[in-house]
Order: sequence, then structure tokens, then C-alpha cells
Amino acid sequence: MGSIVIILFLAYFFYNALSKNLIGYSQQFLSKQVEIASNESQRKFNNLFEDLSFFTKNLESYDDLESDNKKQVLEGRIRRLLSSYGTLVDTLFIAKQGSTKGYLVKGNNYFEEIEVSTTKEFAGRDRYLIIKSHDRIFKVVVSLNVGAFLADFASNHYLGEGGFKFYFQEDKARVISPDLSEGEVISFYPGLKREIDNEIKGGLKGVYDGELIWNTSGAKRINAIIAQYPFNLHPLRSNYAFVFARDREVVVARIFNTYMLLLVGLFILLLFIIYFMIKHFRSINSNNYKLQKKSGEINRLFDQQTLLLQGTKGFVYFHDANGKITNVSDNLIDVLGYEKEEFLNNQNRNYLIPEEFTKLRSEVDKAIENKDEYLEFELNNIKKDGSVIRVKCFERLFYDDEGNFTNSVGISTDIHEKYLAEQELIKSENRLRAVLNSLPDIIFIYNNEGIFTDYYVQSMELLFVPPEEAMGKYLGDVMPYPLNEKLVAAFNRVLETGRVQTEEMDINLKSGRKFFQARFFKLDDKRVISVARDITEQKLWENGLKEAKEMAEGANRAKSEFLASMSHEIRTPMNGLLGMIGLLEGTKLNEEQEQYVKVIKDSGESLLVIIKDILDYSKIEEGRLELDLVDFNIVEEIYKVTNIFSGLMSAKALKFGLHIDDDLPRWMTLDKEKLKQILFNILGNAIKFTPAGGEINLSVKGESVMDKNYMISFLIKDSGIGIPKDKIEKLIHPFTQVGHGNAGEKNGSGLGLAIANKLIELMGGSLDIESEPGNGSEFSFSVFGRVAIPKAGDTFSSIEDAKNEGVINKISERYPLSILLVEDNEINLKFMVLLMKQLGYEVDTASNGEEAIAAVEKRDYDLIFMDYQMPFMNGLQASKAIKALKKGKNVRIIGLSANVFKEDIEKALMSGMDDYLTKPIKIQELVNKIKTSFEIIS
Repeated sequence: MGSIVIILFLAYFFYNALSKNLIGYSQQFLSKQVEIASNESQRKFNNLFEDLSFFTKNLESYDDLESDNKKQVLEGRIRRLLSSYGTLVDTLFIAKQGSTKGYLVKGNNYFEEIEVSTTKEFAGRDRYLIIKSHDRIFKVVVSLNVGAFLADFASNHYLGEGGFKFYFQEDKARVISPDLSEGEVISFYPGLKREIDNEIKGGLKGVYDGELIWNTSGAKRINAIIAQYPFNLHPLRSNYAFVFARDREVVVARIFNTYMLLLVGLFILLLFIIYFMIKHFRSINSNNYKLQKKSGEINRLFDQQTLLLQGTKGFVYFHDANGKITNVSDNLIDVLGYEKEEFLNNQNRNYLIPEEFTKLRSEVDKAIENKDEYLEFELNNIKKDGSVIRVKCFERLFYDDEGNFTNSVGISTDIHEKYLAEQELIKSENRLRAVLNSLPDIIFIYNNEGIFTDYYVQSMELLFVPPEEAMGKYLGDVMPYPLNEKLVAAFNRVLETGRVQTEEMDINLKSGRKFFQARFFKLDDKRVISVARDITEQKLWENGLKEAKEMAEGANRAKSEFLASMSHEIRTPMNGLLGMIGLLEGTKLNEEQEQYVKVIKDSGESLLVIIKDILDYSKIEEGRLELDLVDFNIVEEIYKVTNIFSGLMSAKALKFGLHIDDDLPRWMTLDKEKLKQILFNILGNAIKFTPAGGEINLSVKGESVMDKNYMISFLIKDSGIGIPKDKIEKLIHPFTQVGHGNAGEKNGSGLGLAIANKLIELMGGSLDIESEPGNGSEFSFSVFGRVAIPKAGDTFSSIEDAKNEGVINKISERYPLSILLVEDNEINLKFMVLLMKQLGYEVDTASNGEEAIAAVEKRDYDLIFMDYQMPFMNGLQASKAIKALKKGKNVRIIGLSANVFKEDIEKALMSGMDDYLTKPIKIQELVNKIKTSFEIIS
């Protein structure tokens, strides 16, 4: 009865505990699901708002929505927008100056434009989302279906059996699931509804235990677990929340049936235990009776055994059915030191070690259960003086006619000395085996004939066959073809050379594809050992590293394509802008107009510097920037750089000192343009942050390093505002500015010093900066070059020299050529036509590649200026096609492009172009190309 009460108590206790745990888990599950659903719906709605804002902003660039090209692009964007938000957006409206158009996508993905009355009003709380353009000309309106949108999001979250989903809009609860039949209504208990409303208005999430009311044919109350999470759909004004619930009874019912079965099982088990206990007690009584009858026979047997053991170091003992020692031989004292009577009275067995006794009891019970007649075992005995000896015991077990154990007789022999010797040998072997087993490798040992003799293996999954099956077999017979030939060859090389042989293997096992590295070497004169290691993870890491490298290179290529596109898109209009400004400067202007033109030109040049900085730093990051070594007069180039800043320094009344060491060779071989860019960036920085009336000094010196190699050192020192020490290191990081100085002196990309630092490192030097606030700054760096042979300069060093000689307007007389200009940009085309006219040329024009081919077929041309990117057929395709024509074989084609990457220039030359000009085009560069082309053609 006590057992029954305990079982019932435990069943109730565990049932109650697991019920609470399951309820708690369900609360956490609902809370997490409702939070995820709320966050996802809010994020999706925010995406709609951002996409509509971006779409509306793009509409500002549309002067006419009805033109075919723009209308097609606009409808494509609207179709993608409506398809992306199908459940949320019904219709999109665009209103402009009294005209309203509507667009919708039907269920079969049919896109339709609908006419909308100009008097249509877009009213209704949370029914419409209205976005106005910045200039207030356009108004974009979408008709919202918030309910379907929220229901769609909630449907992605499975709550299990007995689940209910709602969404709250203000203080109204709407059922999402389950689907309700006509007349069915699910509502919240009024008190619970008020509590949820208050927390939603306060923006608080919550978990509740409450009741739902399901009105079908009659009102049904559902005790439920409820979780809610509020959210906003900006810019809608209503408060929203998802509410998920589960029927508490459905949750708890999952464990009820299981525990009923468990309880019944416990009762059945209890009945079996009681039955076997009764049977056991009856067996004991019967055995005791038979034991008394056989006690005389046992005593006689005992005397006989004692005589046999008198000459050995052992003793005889007797056990009854309960395991009690009933008799022992007199020579016990010689083994354990106990007297016979003393030992028999010591039934607490303090001559046995407790842990060993427990293990021995288990072995005896197992032998009796199996009806074994003999039992042999070893254990430690504690002698009377406290010392421990090892004994070996052999017992004979007796059973009655029914098979029940009655008694046993045993012999215990002292084997302590033999045991110590064996243990020492085992320890030695275990130490060696522990070392081998600690290795993660697969180890096999062979004789010199290649026969498996031993192994040490941690994981059997890495083998073709179990290692024990390989023992005694030949290596070539166990391993599959062709792997066996490879391994046998390595084995034979070890026998021939005595050196370690290494082989890598690619093997398909049941556990998958594996890579191994196997090493064969001689263990001794008669044995060879192989050690194989699983290197699969290393191979996978190497492959993953290779894939990551390929992905990174792909990302760099995509970045390069973007930068090339950006360069073209920005530099193309800048070409027309700066070109026309250059022509405008040559016209008659009053003083105020000259100032305006100068501001426009300086602003454009500043923008080009920023663009160039960004593109240069990107190429540096990708490691694609290379040195372009040329021979030039370094002193002359330094003076040119400083002369460019003379106007800025005069405007700020700056004192400028320049010192160039007399020992510095005038002609050097290094990258002239990159050196000038470094000086531009550092000097420009010094002028920018040096206040009016300050001082800037530039000193240059050289030092010979191994024959004709020279290290050229530059020091730029200014009396500017200085730089805090903790900001100096940040200056060479991209897009970083210290932030000191006048507001008007901080223009730029923040890349100047970062690019200068990278270029200095590319040229073999390093940039050092020393500065203190208020005490100015020192920028020092060194670059490496070689002494060059002096050479004569070009005919015209600049366009100003050409103008001074009065030849700019006579270029066409000196270099008469028939010229075709191919350009798709209208502004650039006008600029180029005016410029060529100023040079004295009347040129033919074409607006794309197809027109250029047609023009070449009609007339012979000496020179073609070909734009790189054009619609219908680009400059590369057109150049290739023209060179294939009979009339186009000898014509020179010069590419015009805003792309400044080396690979773009290489593509142009491979397509058939003979030369290349980058936008914005400088007049002197154009004149030089005409001159070069004339000389080649002549």
C-alpha cells in the first residue's frame, strides 16, 4: 500500500510540474512568434514607404510622363512596385497638375492603366498612403489593404492545434484564423480586452492567461494563453498589434494520455515485484531445509579440501545460500592472519574492499542466474595487520533439483607476488598503448612481407574494413584498386631506401569523401609502420579559402564595373561643362562675368579632383594601381606644381620658400604623375589649413643608393593651425578630416592624404607627420628613382605656349585632316564641334556606332574621334566593324571616354582603336593627338 501511495504521489507531482513547464514553453513560443510577425510586418511596410519615397523622388526627373520611352520605363517601375507589395497595395495613383492616373496589377499578373476622375479624393483613415514630391508637382498615392497584408504575414506562423490569430487596429480586434463560418464570432473577455487595449496604446508587449468567447450556436469559453506585440505602420496613424493565442486545454492534453499510460505501467510493475518477492521467500525456506540435510556431507568435503591445501598458500571456505561464510580451513591464519573463529564471527567482511565487494556480488548473482557450476575471479584481501594482498578464488556452486542455488565451496590462493609482476608489465604496455591511442591517426604495423600484424585506430568509420579483419592479410589484398598499388609502391620504397614515404589519398567511404595523408617508415628491422591522418578539414578549408578568394575577386570586378560606369556618367557631362566654360573664357566678358566663369570652372575642377581621388583610392585598395615609369626633369616638374598654387598663396598672402639640393640629379626615372599627385595633395593641404599671412616651405634633397638608384626626400613645413597628436594617425585613413580651420577651407573628399600615403608606399617610401596644435605641421616622405639621361622637351609644353606662338587657330593649316566626330551626348557634341571649328576644322558628326559605319562607307576619313559608350552600338563594336571595312583599314580611331581604368583602355585598343583620350578633354591633349595622327598618316 505504501508503494501504491508513493507511485500516485510521484505521478501527480511530475504531471503537475511538466504541465507548468509546457504552459511556460507555450507562453515563450507565442511571445516570440508574435514579436517576429510584428517586426516583419513593420519592416515590410517601412520598405513600402521607402520604395514609394524613392519612386516619387525619381518622378521629379520626368518632364513628360507621356513620352514613349519614359512611359515604358515608368510603367515597368510601377509594375515591379505593385508586384512586390501585392497583398498590401491595391492600386497606385499618380496625380500631376489636375490629371490623375491609376495603375493596378490583377490576379493573373495583368498590368492595367485606369483613368481616374480628377475630383477623386484620397480620404479614409489608414486607407491611403500619400507621398508628395519635393517640388509639390507630383503626388503618388497607394490604396492600402492593411487587413489582407497583416493576415498574409500572420499565416506564415504556425501555432499548432488550438491556435488563434488576431490583429488589433486601434481598439478593434479582427480574427485572422481560424476560418469562421457564418454566424461564428471569437471575442475577448471584456476585462482582458481592456487590459490588452491599454498596453497596446502604451506600446507595451504582453503575455496573458485569459478567456476567449466563441459564439457559435451557444457561447463557448476558451481558457487560453495569449501574447500580443504592438507595432506602428509609419506614417499611418492607427496603433496596430498582433495577438496570438492557444487553447490551454489543448496544450495540457498532450501530456495527459502519456502519463495515464505511465501510471498503469507502474502499477503492473509493482504487481510483478510483489509476485517475485513471495516466490523468492518460499525458495529460501526450501533451500535452508535442504542445506541442513547436506551439512554433514559439506563438512566431510571441507576436511578433504583442507588436507589438499596444507602444502599451498591458500585456504578453503564455504558459503550458504545467503552468501554467509559457514566454515573455513585452519590454514586461513597463514594467508590472512585471522584465527578461524575470529574470521567466522567477522561477518561485516572488513577483509574485503567495499568497491570490489559490490562488483563481486554482481558477478556471483550473474553466475547464479545463468546456473553456472563454477566461478573464478581475482580480488584484493585486507590482512589482519592492514596490508593488502591479491588472491585468486575458485568456487563450485551447488543447486537443488528445482535449480535454486543452495551453497558453494571455494579455494582462495595467495598470488600477490605474481600479480605485482604482471601489473608492472601491464603498466609498461599501457603507457605505450596510451601514447598510441592518444594520437588521432590511423596506425597499422606490418611485417616486411606487407602482412598486417597490429593496429591502433580511433575511429572505425575511416576504414574500408574493420581492422581485426585485416590482421594476417596482405596490404595489397585489403585495400581497393588502384589505391592498393599506390600504397604497395610506397611500402616497397621504404624497404628499399629506409626513408619515410608520404602519399595523399582521396577516398570515398560510407561516411563520405575523405582526404588522407599516409606516411610509411620502418619501425625496426622486421616491421614497417604506416601513420594515416584525416586531412579532410584542411582540404575543405583550403577549398573554402579558394572560393572566398574567387568571391572577393568577383566583388572587386563588380566594384570596378560600377566605378567605370560612375566615371562615365559623371565625366561625360563634366566634359561638356568644362569644355564649354573653356570656350566661354575665350569670348569677350566683363569683369563680373569673368569672376562668375572662374567660380564655375574652379568648382568643376574641384569636383573632378574629388572624383579622381575616389577612383584612385579604389584602384589602390584593389591592388590594381601600377607605376608608370618615365624619364623627366624632376626640378622642372616641381616648379610647375608650385606655380599652380601661386595664385592661392598670393590670395592668402602666404610666404613660400622652395629649396632644391644642388646635388639632386635633374633628370630622373620614376612615376611623374603620381609624384605630382602626392605634392598636389600635401601642398594643397598645407595651403588650405595655413591662415592668411602664414609661411610654407618645401625642401627637396637626394641621396645615392647603390649605383644610379636615388632616394629623393621631400619636407613640407607650414605654420598652420596644427594637428592634435591623437588625430595624426587618422589623417591617412580614407574620408577623414580633422575638422579644424575655417568653414570654407574644408572642401574635399577626405582622401588626399590617404591617397598620398598609399602612392608613397607604392613608390617605396613612407609618410611621416609631426605636428602640434598652433605650431604648424611637418610632412616628410621619400621615394625611390633612378638617374636618367637628359632629353629634349616637346614642341609645345602646354596650350598656353601654343597660343603664345599664335598657332592655335592655324592647326588645320599645319595638319590638314578629314575628321568624323562620333558622340551621343548633345552637349559634348556641340562642344567638340565648336572646338574643332576654333582649330579650323569642319567635321562630320554621328550620334551612334551605326551612323559612324554608314558615314565611313560613304566618305574617306583620316581621323575619327569615337565615343566609348553609345546606344544601339557602342564605340568598341563600331571600331571593330569600321576596321573590317575596306575604307576603314587606314583610318585612325581615337577613343573618347570617361572610363580611366587601365583595362578599359586595353579593351579599346584591342577593339581596333588606335589611341585614347579621357574626358574631360583638354585642348592641348586634343591638339597633340591631331598632330601625332597627321605625322603617322603622312
